[in-house]
Amino acid sequence: MKVIKRDGRLQEFDLSRIRTSIDRASDDANQPLNESDIENLAKSIEKGLKNYQKDSIHSDIIQKFVLRELEKQGFKIVAEYYNQGKV
Repeated sequence: MKVIKRDGRLQEFDLSRIRTSIDRASDDANQPLNESDIENLAKSIEKGLKNYQKDSIHSDIIQKFVLRELEKQGFKIVAEYYNQGKV
């Protein structure tokens, strides 16, 4: 799957980038998540994106998936920091 960046560039989807951005947002929020939490979030986000069934997806849509999953799993403050940083 390709990601359409904000500037229009195409980039290969990389789940590790989502893991890293969630980890950074949780650190910024002073609510560090453990590896298991981050992995569970990443897998849920990846599953949701695969269900999207598109060859390419805009980065803003990925951000919405991440925010929704963070909130769904009870990490509301981390979601707020993730959204502020748009990491």
